[in-house]
Formats: sequence, C-alpha cells, structure tokens
Amino acid sequence: MKRNLIGIGGMWCLLWAGCIAPGYAQTGEWVRLPEAGEKRVLHAGWHARRANEIKTDGNSLTAAPFDTAGWLKARVPGTVLATLLENRLYPAPERSMNNELIPDIYDAGNAFYTYWFVCPFRLEELPEEGRQVWLNFRGINYKADIFLNGKRLNADTHEGMFLRESYPITPYLKGGKETNLLAVIVYPPDDAGNPNGGQGGDGRIARNVTMQFTPGWDWIQPVRDRNTGIWDEVSVTVTGAVKVQHPYVTTRVPGVRLPEGSQKEAFVAATVELENTSPHPQTGTLVCETNGVRLTQPVRLAAKEKTVVRLKELPVSQPRLWWPNGVGKQELYAMRITFETATGKVSDSRSLRYGIREITSGICPATGGRKFYVNGQPVYMPGGNYIASDWLLRLSPERYRAEIRFHAEMNLRMIRVWGGALLERPEFYDACDEYGLLVFQDLWGSGDCNGAWEDPMKADSRERRWEYPDNHSLFLASVEDQVKMIRNHPSLCLWCGANEWPLARDIDEALKNDLFPRLDPNRLFISYSTDTLFTRNTIGGVGDGPYGIQEPEWFFTFRSTPFNPEAGSVGSPEIESMREMMTDEELSVLPRGQHLHPTWRYHRDLGYGNHLERYGEVADIDTYCKYAQAVNYDQYRSFMEGRASHMWEWYTGILIWKTQNPWTSLRGQMYDWYLDVNASLYGTRKGCEPLHPQYHLTDKRVELVNTALGSHSVTLKAQLWNAGGTAVWEKEEAVTIGANEVKRLFPVPEPQGVEGVYFLKLELWEKGQRLTTNVYWLTTRAGDYTTLSLLPRTTPAVQTALSQSGDRYTGTVRLRAGAHISFFNRIKVFDKTTGQRILPVHYSDNYITLMPGDEQEITLQFTSPLRKEDIDIAVNGWNM
Repeated sequence: MKRNLIGIGGMWCLLWAGCIAPGYAQTGEWVRLPEAGEKRVLHAGWHARRANEIKTDGNSLTAAPFDTAGWLKARVPGTVLATLLENRLYPAPERSMNNELIPDIYDAGNAFYTYWFVCPFRLEELPEEGRQVWLNFRGINYKADIFLNGKRLNADTHEGMFLRESYPITPYLKGGKETNLLAVIVYPPDDAGNPNGGQGGDGRIARNVTMQFTPGWDWIQPVRDRNTGIWDEVSVTVTGAVKVQHPYVTTRVPGVRLPEGSQKEAFVAATVELENTSPHPQTGTLVCETNGVRLTQPVRLAAKEKTVVRLKELPVSQPRLWWPNGVGKQELYAMRITFETATGKVSDSRSLRYGIREITSGICPATGGRKFYVNGQPVYMPGGNYIASDWLLRLSPERYRAEIRFHAEMNLRMIRVWGGALLERPEFYDACDEYGLLVFQDLWGSGDCNGAWEDPMKADSRERRWEYPDNHSLFLASVEDQVKMIRNHPSLCLWCGANEWPLARDIDEALKNDLFPRLDPNRLFISYSTDTLFTRNTIGGVGDGPYGIQEPEWFFTFRSTPFNPEAGSVGSPEIESMREMMTDEELSVLPRGQHLHPTWRYHRDLGYGNHLERYGEVADIDTYCKYAQAVNYDQYRSFMEGRASHMWEWYTGILIWKTQNPWTSLRGQMYDWYLDVNASLYGTRKGCEPLHPQYHLTDKRVELVNTALGSHSVTLKAQLWNAGGTAVWEKEEAVTIGANEVKRLFPVPEPQGVEGVYFLKLELWEKGQRLTTNVYWLTTRAGDYTTLSLLPRTTPAVQTALSQSGDRYTGTVRLRAGAHISFFNRIKVFDKTTGQRILPVHYSDNYITLMPGDEQEITLQFTSPLRKEDIDIAVNGWNM
C-alpha cells in the first residue's frame, strides 16, 4: 500500500491510501438558475484529481456518470495546492519549514500540478425559450480546457491568470433529475521558473501573464504549484438575446469642496456595452436608474452587433461626496442599467455602486512628488503596500474587509497593490470604497523579473527580460478585461504599469497611448512606481527604499523621495503568532547578529540590529517579542511623524513597505497572516492621526500636524514624567491650525535629575474634550532604555463589557492607572476554554501607556461563534 505523510498542527500521522473511503456515484448539488442581472456562484461539490491519472479526454469524462472513487474534494475557488492541503496530503506550509516537504513544480514537473476539476450539478428547471445560460470564470491560472456534458466549451484553450471567460451553455444543459457534469483541466504556467532564491526565482515566471512572487521573494518562500487552479469565482448567469456588459460611470465635482455643508451640483455620466448574441436584430430600451432618476434610451441592434451606448450626463443637486479616510465620509450611490425588450421583458441588467468624487493630481513644485487633490482639496497621502490577502489565494470578502479595515484604523489613505502579485478582486475594492482607502494599482511586472538591473540569479539576459512576457497580446487583453472589471470603484486612484521598471516598450506605449485613454481616461497612469510622473528620485538607485530598521531620529532628518512608493522597516509578530509559526526548539535559538536559526531565516527575519538589546538582555522568545513590540511602535510612529513633519515641504505622501504579509513572514507588517495585530499598527495609527500633536526628535520641539481639511482652535498640553511617576515639567499653549498645515511650537527641555528613561505626554484638547494623547518614552542615555525594567510594578484597574448580536461582538475595556506609570498595556481576546486567540479583533487603540491617575476607554469588535461566557478579554502590561 502507498502511504502519505500528513501534518496536522505540529503532529504527524500516516494516511494509508487503501483506507480512503470508497467512491460513489455523484449526482451533484441542485442549482436554481438566477434571474436576469443576478448570478449564482458554482462553488460547491467540486472534486479534483491529477490529470495523468485520468485515462480519458474531457468529452468522454463529462459524458459518463461520475464516480468519486480516487477523487479529492476540491476547493473552488482555490488552487491545486490549497485542495491538497485541505485533504491533509501535506503539512501546513506556513509552519516551521513544512513548505520544504511539498514538491516544487520546477523539480516535479508541470504534470505533477496539472489537475482535473469536476463539478456535477442538477438544475431545478431549464431556462425558458429565448433565455441563454452563461458559465463564467473570473480567474483560472494558467491554461484550461472546459467541458460540459460531453462538449468542449472553449474553442481556444484559455490562457492567462487575469482574463475572465464566459461561455454559452444552454444547448448542453440537462434538466429534471439528470446530472450535468462540468470538468475543467487546469495547466500550470508554461515556465514555472526555478525557485533559486532570487526575487521571483530565476525570473522566468514573468514569461507568463501571472503573478510573479510565486517562485519566492525576499519576504516569502515559493508557492509550490505557482497557484495553479480555478482561483477565482465561478458563476452562472442568465440573459435574453441582449447582454449588458462593462458599464462605466464617471463623475465630475467642479470647484473646491468641503466634506461638510451645502454642496453645489455634481455630475454623473455612464456608458455601457450592449451585445446582441442572437442572429436576429433586436430592439428595446436601455434603462438607467440611480439616485431616484430613471433615464431611458431606445436602442436597435443588428444581428450579433456589439456597441457602446453613452447615456446623458445627470446633474446631482446637493451630492453626497465620497472622500478618503480621515478626510470625510465615504458616500456611495447605487446604479442599475437594464436592457428591456420591445415587449417590456428584462433581457439583462447590471448593478453597481459608485462614489461621487473627482481626483486630480500634478507634480508639486516644492517637493517634486505627485500631489493628489480630491474634490478640489489637496490630500496628504500616508499609505502602505499590499501584496495579497493569502499566498495560496484562499480569498474571502470577510478577510478582505478585515484587512482593509486595519488599514483604515491605521489612519492610512492609500494602498498600493504591488506589481508582483494580483490585480485585486472586486471584493477588495468594495472594502476600499467603504473604508475610504485610495488604491494605487500596479499591473503585473517588477524590476526584479523584468530587467531593471543585471542579476546573476536570473536565467535570461537583461535584454531578454525587457521583452517579458512572451505573449504581449495576452497581456494587453488581460489589462483591458481587468480595467473594465474594477474601474467603477471610487477608491481606484491610479494605474501603474509595473514595480520599479517599465514593461516592454510596445506594451507600455499601448497602455499610455491607447488602452487607458480609451478605457479609463480620467485616471492617472504611470509606467512604473518610481516614474518621474509620480516622484522625483532624490536618493539614487531606483528611487525607493530603504527597508531596514532606522534610528527614530533619522526619519526627521533624512530627506527621502518626495512620494516614496515603498520604504519599510521591521515588524515581528506577537508571541502567540510566533508560537504558531515555529516549534519551541526553533524559537529557543534567538537571532544573534548575523547568526540565524534556519527557520528564522526561512521566514525571512529582517533583524533588529541592536535595537532590542537597548531594552535589556534578550533571554528568551517572550522577552524578544516584548522588546520587539516596543521597537515596532516607536519605529513606525517615528516613520510617519518624520514624514508628516515635512508635509508639502519635502513630502506629498509615503507608502510603507509593507503593511501586511500573505504568509508567515517575520518582516514588514502591521498585522500577520493569522490577522493578529502587532504594535506596528498602533504606532502607525498614532503617527498618522489627522490632527496630531508630536515631538520632533531632533529639534526637541512639539509640533502640531493637521492633514485634514478643517481648521481647529485647540490647547496642546505637554508634561514630562520621571520613571517614578512624578510630573517634573509641564507647559500648555493655545493653537489655531488650518487645514493641511504643520505648526512648530515650543521646545521640550531634558528633565533635570533624571537618569535613564523618562516620559513625554502630549494631550490635545478642543472645547473641553480631549481629542488625543501621545506618550513617548525617552532617555537621557542615548539608545539605552534598560531602566524601563525599574518601573514600579503596577496593575491598572480594568473594567470590561461585552455585548452580543448573533456572532458579532462589541466590547469596551476601561483602563485606569494607579499611583504609578502603567506602560505599554496590550489587550487581547481569547477563547476561555481552549486558550486560543479570537481573530481578527479590531481595537480602537492598543499598547497603551498611562500616567498615574490616567484612564482610557478602548472599544473592540470581532466575530465569533462562541458564547459570551466563553470569551476572555486579557490585559498584559510591561510592568504589571
């Protein structure tokens, strides 16, 4: 008998192939056909099997009854590897070095990850006469042939990760109790590339129109199947003879607006593509409904005609405008476009959401960076780089929403979707629309794979890599399709050809001169992320970075690129995630200088230099994580405050590299793959407050930064406290600050008679209300924070409350310090019975420091199937 090793948690067990449950005849799920304009996803009941085990073709396979013997239950949407993991054929590759136990396609060959995916289903009823059923695929990687009930559906083999497909299937459907059998054979990318340790491996993955990070990067290990599979949505739709496709909504907001108050008119316009799929002429009415207005337009289509219909521009009185996060509200409107036949029957329709906003931009003369205006107002752009939600593309709307909400909670305004990954999905953009995150969307290219520099790790010459991918027509067709998919989202801000280096010259020219002017003319297109259209290169190289830990003062003094599209630092996760990622033995060997345990290196540890030792001896993993979080918070608060200090003087924006990781990496993240937050998130959140008091670390002065549009008359209070909990200096000043302004205020002295750590507390008050508090731990001994260990032991008073609505929880945690400073309190939520974390949790603040007598209330929200009495809210402080 053959046997396979399976990793379950940290344990191993054996699965004997002879013990697999016997097969059975599969009749499939019942499917009800949707109404026109709706869709029915086809995600249940899929099975998968390696193609070379099937000794027949797709026509024969789908013409015979389906027996599940030898087939795996498949994840769709999903990849081959995701299916193998869900069937426990390999251990979880996110833990330890388990990924090394999974065969890589470069060694195993493409046939190893070429799979059949089969879905039997039954229809409750066949479509009525004159209705057409369509089978739709939103993403298959990389090639595929599709069969239904003995018929091959695609005349040409599908190719390309980012190309949607739609097939008419009405003539081949079976009704009643008969089973329909859909089968898709999926082939990996033609050249999967050698995962030799280079960025994108040997680079040849970029010969394909697919994501480039899958052979590995300096922050991720190789994805063994290169994400082969039916990785995105599968659906069924029903139309009449005329299809409604690719609506395009544009909005104009003349003049300079404010988020509040009365608004002048704005304008909404739309176009839509109509296709007559029948061999007969069709007449009818195009109907557009939005904001209580119904527009109609008569249409006549010749047989098989495709045309674009332009609707009359609509004025909108008192428009509810869409604004970025931290500037104003994210108001969204609904639109429905329908084609009605001459008899009044709906042939097809499309529904969408849009926001009324206008984005313009130009190079800022003072800085040389791109300056963005939303609804006429200049908007400073703190943001972050986003790779992908999950390295194996196990995507969901819920996970997207949690991640985008984290970005909004960091007070960020822009997310860059990096060019070695995806053009992101509509569900990602839905969340960005709702949370006000503007999106800088790269296409599929990177300087590493596409020849920005000589690289001995690459298989092809630099000149050959300039010409990637091998199929330029496919690349452009994919861009056209994907632009049509997401261009209505108000969060989509600009398009970028590639990361750090332009695409092949003919592709770049086609994008600049034809495709974007034709399909999305109102959005900025730049050829690559550090294009001079976007930023001035003031630091050499390709104009971005650096990526390692810096002295906090450095962020205030070093003049970087005026809108750096990627610069980053550290970001180790919390202790609970470290224990999920590695074994106790692996965690016991801590990084010492250049010496790394192989597993730490495997998970791409970036290193903290000597910054952890500044807090004391790093004796064990718990101490390592404790010190790392203090450094994380201070690093990213300084990162953002240093840039904001020079808003419009040096900078128009900054994008962190990176805010998240799609796998269990040890660098550059505000929250980890498990969706647990770390102190980097809250340091960033603090440093990016729209109205923010801050301490200039080199000038030793207090500043007030306003990156929002309103003016404020506030009182700024500053206090110095010694480690014993005594206030040794204080000052307050009344300040009036305008929109988009930085004010440099009073100096802060070094306290007399203090050795080691002391604290600076800044408070901002307006009309008797405290708006925010910002607490720094400083030291009289440069780079020495060891006296934090001498803080008096104290436990803050903790009051918690939790309310429940179904599986949704909302809670509060009130912390009140006693006679001593309560430093760096972390709040977390657990399953009381198992001790497992509940994730994700959204906290209004975390890692909180309180001076004696201070109190703060924190709100939290999460979703859990647990009963309220089984949930524990815990608080851990540095000196508890």
